[in-house]
Amino acid sequence: MKLTNLTIRDLITPDSKLTFLAGAGCSIDPPSCQPAGRAMMDAIIDYTCAESEIEGIKKLEKLRFEALVEIVREQLDKELKIIDYYGLCDKPNTQHLFLADMINKGSFVITTNFDFLIEYALKQLGVPDDDIIPVITREDFEEFQDPYEQLKKGKKTVYKIHGSTKNIITEKSTRDSLIATIKAFGSNKEGENVFQLESFKQPAFANITENRSLVIVGYSGSDDFDIVPTLQVLKNLNNIIWINYVHDDEGKELIYEITSSEPEEFDKVDQILVEIKRMNNKVPVYKVNANTHRIVNEILDFKPKLSSEKFSVNALDWLKEIIIIPSEMMKYFISYKIYWSFDIYNKAMTCSENILRIAKELGDLRGKAIALNNIGTIHYAQGNYPEALKRYEEVLQIDEQLGDLSGKGKDINNIGGIYEAQGNYPEALKQYEEALQIDEQLGDLSGKAIALNNIGMIHYAQGNYPEALKRYEEALQIDEQLGDLSGKAIHLNNIGGIHYAQGNYPEALKRQEEALQIDEQLGNLAHKAECLNNIGTFHHVQGNYPKALRRYEEALQIDEQLGNLRGKAIRLNNIGEIYDAQGSYPEALRRYEEALQTLIVKGLSESQNAKIIKENIENLKSKN
Repeated sequence: MKLTNLTIRDLITPDSKLTFLAGAGCSIDPPSCQPAGRAMMDAIIDYTCAESEIEGIKKLEKLRFEALVEIVREQLDKELKIIDYYGLCDKPNTQHLFLADMINKGSFVITTNFDFLIEYALKQLGVPDDDIIPVITREDFEEFQDPYEQLKKGKKTVYKIHGSTKNIITEKSTRDSLIATIKAFGSNKEGENVFQLESFKQPAFANITENRSLVIVGYSGSDDFDIVPTLQVLKNLNNIIWINYVHDDEGKELIYEITSSEPEEFDKVDQILVEIKRMNNKVPVYKVNANTHRIVNEILDFKPKLSSEKFSVNALDWLKEIIIIPSEMMKYFISYKIYWSFDIYNKAMTCSENILRIAKELGDLRGKAIALNNIGTIHYAQGNYPEALKRYEEVLQIDEQLGDLSGKGKDINNIGGIYEAQGNYPEALKQYEEALQIDEQLGDLSGKAIALNNIGMIHYAQGNYPEALKRYEEALQIDEQLGDLSGKAIHLNNIGGIHYAQGNYPEALKRQEEALQIDEQLGNLAHKAECLNNIGTFHHVQGNYPKALRRYEEALQIDEQLGNLRGKAIRLNNIGEIYDAQGSYPEALRRYEEALQTLIVKGLSESQNAKIIKENIENLKSKN
């Protein structure tokens, strides 16, 4: 990263083709006065979490807004009324009016914000409602994916990449679309899955940025689960200009050009920009340290008229009005869910034990079952299978006492998982078959698909491939019936594994390619890397080294993008084996050593993967 002599006027000129990516920081200045993401999260935590856990949870720096909101939505706020808070403000600030003015001049704007302040700014600048197009839903992104077509018609588009509760121009509710987005991004454990934007948004995102300068403003980079992975793979950008907010810039911005090496001061934004540069080495990337408000006022060629009144609705007071007061037990449960998402088992256990204590005091069997189930799950995650089994069996007794057949099915499935983890396949199979019978009795197709998959895994582990294949295909049929693409990708992957084990490589490859297409559609990068690796392996065993190498390298690129060191090591070893098989021994050795070093950095120098790599290195050296 090197300091330049450039000014913002050198990067943003009157004839520049610009696309702006606007984040929450754009809405903080008065009169909008929207709380920063962390301030809103603090209000949610204060209202919904156990008092004893509030400070600890606030210190979780990697807790994402979407993950927190999804936990609260699932337990207390099914309609996602929390997000309505962002619709209360109708007072755009200078940054909104600047973005609206840039739209009027032919620039494009994408925003991750839930508010309507850019739309209000367009209206304030005199743009007729009929010419303003907020792009929010899947249908919107498919209809308006070509921004140039709308520009020719005189339409002013605002691409709301994370959605909104409604379209304020048409007054149409878009809440269902928003809930689906929040569920997708907020329902996984932290770091478990990283996504590119959904496939239906990607064409618009690519069209909006192609052959243009992408100016990122008011954005912290916290959306590293979807926006940042998408930025890393964008092609044909003129450059990227990240305006990094500095409170007091002494009237002058500092502009750095990013190189592909690590910066000396390695903060969140620097890390993101280095990764973007590394993935798009030919694209100039700039970091502008500046006061955004000052820069915007400098570029604007008119004096904006702002409301004299500031938005002043307190977020915590708002929450108290629209969300029912959570019970003490619920507050501990929400706290548990947050800790569990970060694998903070000791804190999650404390919360679960408090739930159990309260449930016993109240004589609440359902609460007791929830607490025991949580405790069993924590023991399972820690590998304490006997204690996990004991807790799950206690939950099963309660559900039988309550006559809760659905709960009973889940309990039996959990017990089956314990036996499977212990290698007791006959008992695991017995439990899974019983769970399947309950799911069939209840007509629970989703539960049935899970049970069938589990049964298939047991048969696979026992080498009974025909029976495993039968069960996986039954699960796949249910996925197709339910439209469950994520489940479909998993089961196609499993089916491909069966065909591979049977030596039917063409059919295995076909199934993996189908799974890959779904992962690309969903933007699920982690699973996409695994599919690419599997496809590479199928080509590898058939001696098609060029195709195998290409797929391994594609998987490696994703692992590097995600920072997945274990996956990176596996891919590097596989690439080394290709070069080894082709007789390119120096290149093979280089890849093996890089793979081993990656595992050492990860602290896995004694793992099974490390042993395989070390053996490959020794075998290669013996050839020379």
